[in-house]
Amino acid sequence: MTALNTAQHGLWLGHTLNEDKALFNTAECIVFDGKVDAGKLEVAVRQAVAESECLSCYYRSENEQPYRVAAAEPVAFTVTDLEPCGGQDAELAAVRRWAEQDMTQAFDLEQQLPGRFALLRGEQQDYLYNCVHHIALDGFGTTLIFQRIAEIYSLLVQGVPVTPSPFGSFQAVLDEDQQRRDSGAYDKARQFWLDTLAGNTAPSSYSREVAPIAARFHRQSSTFNDNLWQQCQSLADQYQLTWVDIFLAALCTHLRHYSDTEQVVLGMMVMNRLGSKSLTVPSMQMNIVPLVVEVCGDDDLLSVARKVAAHKKKMRRFQHYRYEDLRRDLNRVGGSQRLYGALVNIMPFDHPLQYANLAAETLNLSAGPVEDLTIELHAKSEGLPVVDFDANPAVYAPGELANLQQELLSLLTNWLTAPTQATETLLGGLHAQARLDAVIRNEEITLAGTEVTSVLAAIRHHADQHPDAIALEQDGVSLTYQSLMEKADAAASALLAQGVQPGEKVGVALSRSLPCITTVLGVMLSGAVYVPLDPEQPMERQSSIVSQAGIRMVITEAQHQHRLSVLPVTIQLAGHLHAAPVALPDTASSDLAYIMFTSGSTGQPKGVVISHQAMNHFVAAAAIRYGIDASDRVLQFAPFNFDASIEEIFVTLSQGATLVLRTDAMLESMATFSDSVAAAGISLLDLPTAFWNEWVVSLQAGTATLPNRLKAVIIGGEAVYPEPLAQWQKVVEQAGIANGVRLFNTYGPTETTVVATCSELQDFHGQHSQLPIGLPLPGVEVLVLDAQFRPATTGELVILGNTLADGYLGQTHPAFTHLQVGDVSRRAYRTGDRVTLTDGQLIYLGRIDNEFKMSGYRIQPGEVESHLLALNEVDEACVQGMVFDNGIRRLVAFVAGEQHENFEALRMKKALQENLPPAMIPTDFRFFASLPKTGSNKVDRKALVAGYQNDSAEQELASETESRVGTIWQQILGVSAIQSQDNFFELGGQSLQTIQIVNRLGAEFGVSIKVSDVFDRPILSDFCRYLDEMQQQSEDEVEMVW
Repeated sequence: MTALNTAQHGLWLGHTLNEDKALFNTAECIVFDGKVDAGKLEVAVRQAVAESECLSCYYRSENEQPYRVAAAEPVAFTVTDLEPCGGQDAELAAVRRWAEQDMTQAFDLEQQLPGRFALLRGEQQDYLYNCVHHIALDGFGTTLIFQRIAEIYSLLVQGVPVTPSPFGSFQAVLDEDQQRRDSGAYDKARQFWLDTLAGNTAPSSYSREVAPIAARFHRQSSTFNDNLWQQCQSLADQYQLTWVDIFLAALCTHLRHYSDTEQVVLGMMVMNRLGSKSLTVPSMQMNIVPLVVEVCGDDDLLSVARKVAAHKKKMRRFQHYRYEDLRRDLNRVGGSQRLYGALVNIMPFDHPLQYANLAAETLNLSAGPVEDLTIELHAKSEGLPVVDFDANPAVYAPGELANLQQELLSLLTNWLTAPTQATETLLGGLHAQARLDAVIRNEEITLAGTEVTSVLAAIRHHADQHPDAIALEQDGVSLTYQSLMEKADAAASALLAQGVQPGEKVGVALSRSLPCITTVLGVMLSGAVYVPLDPEQPMERQSSIVSQAGIRMVITEAQHQHRLSVLPVTIQLAGHLHAAPVALPDTASSDLAYIMFTSGSTGQPKGVVISHQAMNHFVAAAAIRYGIDASDRVLQFAPFNFDASIEEIFVTLSQGATLVLRTDAMLESMATFSDSVAAAGISLLDLPTAFWNEWVVSLQAGTATLPNRLKAVIIGGEAVYPEPLAQWQKVVEQAGIANGVRLFNTYGPTETTVVATCSELQDFHGQHSQLPIGLPLPGVEVLVLDAQFRPATTGELVILGNTLADGYLGQTHPAFTHLQVGDVSRRAYRTGDRVTLTDGQLIYLGRIDNEFKMSGYRIQPGEVESHLLALNEVDEACVQGMVFDNGIRRLVAFVAGEQHENFEALRMKKALQENLPPAMIPTDFRFFASLPKTGSNKVDRKALVAGYQNDSAEQELASETESRVGTIWQQILGVSAIQSQDNFFELGGQSLQTIQIVNRLGAEFGVSIKVSDVFDRPILSDFCRYLDEMQQQSEDEVEMVW
């Protein structure tokens, strides 16, 4: 019985604990340039193995302590004839396949020798394959074995006696290691590495993924070309470095490109034998030590290479300190903890051996399992160096691996051409080229520049060509294209007559009506900038928008005139905008078309400035993507201060189609909505995803019917989920509509002009929890980038192209930036949205920040928080958007102050309503003495959310109906408790939630409920009494029928 060294002990533990007993198998193959004598080779192999103490033994344990015991059995040696393959390359591929299969066969270390050999016989040449467990040999140990096999074989062929074994004693190696520990050298080495790795240095890797160690791996190989090899050697010789230092400098810099810090921590495999008795002992001695190099932006190739050389020299005395011990010292054991990401293995011990009269070369098949990425550099005694990337398949895809390796060699080539180039410049070019290669566009649906024309000119063209075609329709009243343009021209002429200047901002605060559309067109035709205002929003918000935009005139109607009169503007009634036609100004593509105000993190709304170029490009792209033509009838659904209205109005009219404006009565119930859409002959709907979800519930339940002329539905505003999609697909299939109904899932921030990407889901049956937002619209391009603006599979979505907004009104913002893409500096918009690219489709994952969407409304929690903090009694405020498993969305306010016990949610809601639109009013409030904090003294949002989700409260309600209705109110409104006298709207109910309530209650109670029923009876007890009466009436009617 003989003890194991530390390296072997670590591998024994790994073998014992891991279910895959083949995990630590390694393999090499000797490729002969002819045919060998199989009998003599077998003798040579078995004698060389018998001379090796660590190969000719079993590895057993007693009382959980492993040991070696010598074995007398000969090592396994088999002979296999390969099938004819038709050439050397094909034969070599067959050898690899055979080896890959054999490597999966585990060793029983207690009953079998830890190695086996096979002679694979080809047509013109033979191959000696060796598979050995890492516990017995490392790479250098394998070299010693093959050298001895070659020596014995050559002597046998020559017919001369075999020389004595050159191998040293393994016990001497163990004694040497013990002496090192007894002398204190091991403790000094430990302290060196603890000092070197002080500061919690993170391992460097090309990937952020962490996966279990893998026995099988992807391999990508490349060979240095002659020029690269000569340049490496020349520069190294000139500055007294090694060519390996040059390569490692490039590798560290390349890894710096993929990491977040200047410090690169690379695992480096070392022989751990120089100056040691182990130099002649075939065994497992190899160690992995950290190569720590700081790569600064102003470093050039030589400075990084010198840092590499200096660290290698400094660590040489301490490389015997075991990797396993260092992991424990640094608490990098278990879970996803690791000491290294990428590993480098320099293999200078190539053994081009002579087997009697046959030359042979080594083919490395596997150096062992891979945790992340192992970079093997094979230094050939003859020929050019070879670089192997062995990658964990759970971390890297084969295509990704090839790109990484090519990128590394290109970086090295470029740097050698200009070695004084700073890393910042070098990596900047690498980033730019990577971004160019990573640009995502729609290759199937394109948009030629000639197809982008002025939207206003396109509408006028349809009026000239088809003057009697119906442009607008609402509630039985229609307007032809000729009349549309006449009224729009008259409005534009009136504005000019009143002194409105091109580029001036004009507010439009009108209800959904035909005059509203003609007024919007008139504003744009006058050269002014359209600024939509919601006449129902709080006046403080209206005042902020008017002030920011510098609006002098607001166009409205009589019903809103008095309310808006407090604004410091001229109030103009739309009905009075008439004037004789005058020459209208030409509109340049760079002129502003409209400004759409969204929620702002500073507490004030921010205006997104859209040019005519952006609008023209978007309209052309959307018309192509959706396939809209003059025969279509499109429902105008969105409020005018939502940019979806821009899509509905201008895409429709630019194609000569008919825009049908909805009425409020259409939303009384989903059944009413469906019937109204059918009656109006609508062929295309553009709906908020939240509304579509509710419609699908009704369609599935049979309380609403799918309109039979519907050809397409566009949804957007928030994520769509598989369950409603599956229900929709079933409804469409059952409806039997010819050619089906196309379903477009769209995505786009206001800053990129309505819609940036789109996917068709009518036939989608993927398994993702969230469904794709697809690919960019024609002419739009996007990138997925990490925090350092490097291409990534998962990261922030960045949008490029002609649909970008000019920016935010009166302010700069880092979301609008410039990126070097290839050789061109391109304007880009950082969306703040996380996406992943899967199967060629973008999938939305959520926000990088805490922006939230409610009822299609973009909400910056910071704006709500600022208004809460303006209340005297509030010391701290945190507003958080939440999405629950049932798809319900809630905005929750967590508020703290000394008098928190006296806080009232209703009073705070009323205070917020003076400044914020309904969608931005939190649906639920939680009160605290102080909010929980993180270690950095920031509000702990995660703790607040977790506490909220775990909260529960009992209801005290008067009847079963109240209990059932109250439960649905809780789910929709996100409140923790419901009382009989609670008011639906005071609890936070808004328009969309009213529709959700009506829809869910209709399904729950089996009666037809209207939106107006909730408005008329907002108190829970009143509503439930009405509901009981409806149910009784329904039962009575059923009895009368029967």
